[in-house]
Amino acid sequence: MSATGTGPADAGLVEPRDDLNAELSTMVMTPTVRRVVRRSLFWAGSIGGALTLGVVILGIGGSTGEPRPYAADETAPVGSRAVVEVLRDAGVEVTVVDRLGDALEAALLPGTTLLVADTRAILDAEQWPRVLNAAEHLVLVEPSQPALDALRIDALTARPLGADESGLAPTGLVATEGIELEAGCSLPAARRALSILASGTGYSTLEGTACFDAGQDGAGLIRLTVEGDDVTVLGAATVLQNGSITRAGNAALALGLLGEHEHLVWYQPSPADIDALTPAELAPDWLNPLAWLAVLVGLAAAVWRGRRFGPVVIENLPVTVKTTETMEGRARLYAREGSRLRALDALRVGTLRRLAEGLALGRGAGVDDIITAVAGITGRDRASLRALLVDTLPTSDRELVVLSDQLAALERLVARRVGLDDSDPSTGRMDA
Repeated sequence: MSATGTGPADAGLVEPRDDLNAELSTMVMTPTVRRVVRRSLFWAGSIGGALTLGVVILGIGGSTGEPRPYAADETAPVGSRAVVEVLRDAGVEVTVVDRLGDALEAALLPGTTLLVADTRAILDAEQWPRVLNAAEHLVLVEPSQPALDALRIDALTARPLGADESGLAPTGLVATEGIELEAGCSLPAARRALSILASGTGYSTLEGTACFDAGQDGAGLIRLTVEGDDVTVLGAATVLQNGSITRAGNAALALGLLGEHEHLVWYQPSPADIDALTPAELAPDWLNPLAWLAVLVGLAAAVWRGRRFGPVVIENLPVTVKTTETMEGRARLYAREGSRLRALDALRVGTLRRLAEGLALGRGAGVDDIITAVAGITGRDRASLRALLVDTLPTSDRELVVLSDQLAALERLVARRVGLDDSDPSTGRMDA
């Protein structure tokens, strides 16, 4: 390429080509747009995935959730909504709660029966004693032996009602419908029922009244008096369930037990009754010493391997690269890659900038304005000037050199016409 005095350092001040401007804008904007799009897609995908996971979890939870036995609002066969609604129709005020504090507060009303159905064994040995003497009549639905021990009630769990000879839970029809048991006691609710067809757990007692005796399986119901209040241990608990309430005298027994008083508190413990443990209580004993040891080891390693900052070091700046060296280096890159059009565009941009300055057009002058001004001062055709400054595309290195020489010649011609060049046209030397 010919040394014309133009160089890449002039590039970017005036843009002579629309396609070059579009290319430059694309090069600058595309990475930014792509980053924004990728970031947006990431967050959109994360939020969408979280929502989808939530919907799936809700769907699974709703579709696979098992019915709650003895729940007052459960309509499944194991639920107890039927007996609750019948009691309400009979004038009994039924309060359904799932927290121990709410149950104790609701049981403060005089003439109250408190039913406790802890089917998930949530209450512990410290919570069970709180329900004792909380109401005039306490009904325990299939309580476990630890619960009876915590209440200090004289009752022992025997075997499942209708169990086989080995003591295992009943199977087949007995497990589905239960066994028929005669009242066999003077308890008013049991006498009205005469007999029941139910299943559950048998209990034995030495001090209380046993009803619905199943022999070695124990009794389906026992009644005791504890500190002046009635306590009923209901082992044949299926008499409360929707699927069994209509069999034999099940309904009469359920309504007789729970309808003795005008208020009924139906309490099923929930996870809300579980005392939350603090992180310190959950952590094992060895965690604290291990954590302190890790901190000390980390500090020792930091002191051992850490670097100390010394005084500020003043370094000489890199050498200044001359503009000509930069131009030649970029020209060699263009030549190696065969980027003739990019090299020519850089030369044209420099030429247009200098022409605009020489003609006092300013930096804001457009390509057409510069071509018009150059045509007016040189007398050359606008079409040929536009072809030289914008349109002509080099197809070989020779054409690139020719166009570069023509740009340099055009700059010298304009400089002479405006009186900026005092050199001799024939020799190219400056007058002394």
